[in-house]
Formats: sequence, structure tokens, C-alpha cells
Amino acid sequence: MTIPTETASRIATAVRTIATTTSSRLGSDCIWHALACRHLLAREGIDDARLVAGYAAWRVDGKAPGAVVCHHVDGVPCDPASGGLAFHSWVSCGSQVFDATTYQLRGKMALMDTADGGRTPVRWSPPYVLVERKQCHSWRSVRDGFRAGLSCYDAIPAITTRVAGHPDTHLEADAIDLLEQVYARVKDGNQLVLIGPCGIAATA
Repeated sequence: MTIPTETASRIATAVRTIATTTSSRLGSDCIWHALACRHLLAREGIDDARLVAGYAAWRVDGKAPGAVVCHHVDGVPCDPASGGLAFHSWVSCGSQVFDATTYQLRGKMALMDTADGGRTPVRWSPPYVLVERKQCHSWRSVRDGFRAGLSCYDAIPAITTRVAGHPDTHLEADAIDLLEQVYARVKDGNQLVLIGPCGIAATA
């Protein structure tokens, strides 16, 4: 099945509103975002959406050479002995890639700038990405291509299996209840202000 743009927008709004008010791991909570999106897609009858994991990268500015946020083995070296793994999770549905975490790109780049003293411009940080897989680019194209909005989504079966098999890869019942309540308000066109332990956010 195909994810309609309007459905993706509504789902991304609901998921973003909850994450920004409740997540203590904002910026490293892509699995939760993917699970939440998949759940709401299934609620809309799109039941062939699946969580995938692998490598991803996004070019957030078309001029600055270092304006790339990445979760990629070639861009974020990890010490194998540490058990660390650079990866990202998103939703795959047929030929589509759906990622509701891209609103975090500005914050992720700010963290990178804090670490290295840079001041990187961010001209592309959309609320979500919904694209055909053929519109995605290779890691090197994103790294070397001076055009904001280039993105790389490389699904890696071994990483997907590892993520999907982890005992924490599921939504708790209370999280599902909140997700469905917020989504229902968004779908009905009603603005909702959510107050959580990590902040306040509105759906519109």
C-alpha cells in the first residue's frame, strides 16, 4: 500500500508532539519514532509498513562542506570493542521511505557544532520525510553533493534483525493509548497542547 502525504503529515505531527514532551533521549529515539509511525499506519489500514534499520545521512545545507548529519558507519566511526553501533531506524512501506525524526536535524547539528566549535547553517530540517526509495542517494552523494535536502537511507538486514529482535523494541500499552489519543485529535483537526516531563508542545 501507499502512504498518503496527508496521513504521513498527521502521523508525524502526533509522534513529534509526544516525543518532544516525553522523550528524555530526543535525538537518539529513532526506534520509538518508527514503532509509533508503524502503529498509526496500521490503524489507518496500512498494515504492510515495517520497521527497518541501517545507515542514514542528510545534507542540511547546500554550501557548507560539513553540513551533513549522519548515522552512518563511514561517517561516525565507532570502536567495535565498545559495542557501539551507528545506525538509524525508519519505516519502509512498499517503495516508500517514511521518517518522522527529521525535525531533529537542527538539534543534532547543534550538538555536533558544540563538540567541534563549528557554526553550521541548517537550511533543511523538515518535519518528516516521505519519499520513494529511488529518490534517496548514496552516502557519498550526500556527503559530497552541495544541495540541501539530499538524504541517504541504506537498510541493512543484519541491523534490522538486531533491532527488531531486541526485547525493548515494542510500544508499551500506555504509550499506545497516548499515541492514539493525540493522533485522534490531530486527525480531527483539533489543536492539542501536550505538557510532559520534557516540555510543552502543540500539534499545530
